[in-house]
Amino acid sequence: MAISNQAVLKKMMNEIQEAMQKNGETSSVREHVRAIRLLCDLMLDERPEESTGSSAFPDPTEVNEPTTAEIRKMMGDIPSSRQQTNQQKKQTIDHEEANGDSIFDF
Repeated sequence: MAISNQAVLKKMMNEIQEAMQKNGETSSVREHVRAIRLLCDLMLDERPEESTGSSAFPDPTEVNEPTTAEIRKMMGDIPSSRQQTNQQKKQTIDHEEANGDSIFDF
């Protein structure tokens, strides 16, 4: 939903009036000034294509799905890493004093 510039300007005027009414309360005035700054930033950062009514959220039909190559890059080379772990398991340390593969064999 696009917000018109007039609505933002009216909100800014309301914040200015409230800040002027609370002249003695510094913290309250600062809060109103922050709100005014936020509204100013809202108007200044607005891009022309956004003011035509386009949504800030992308259309679900326009979302790009990751390709197979991108998924492979993200996941890494899984089969080769499994082969490396299997090779590491197959390597046994030959100890002359050991009686078997278990650490409990003495």
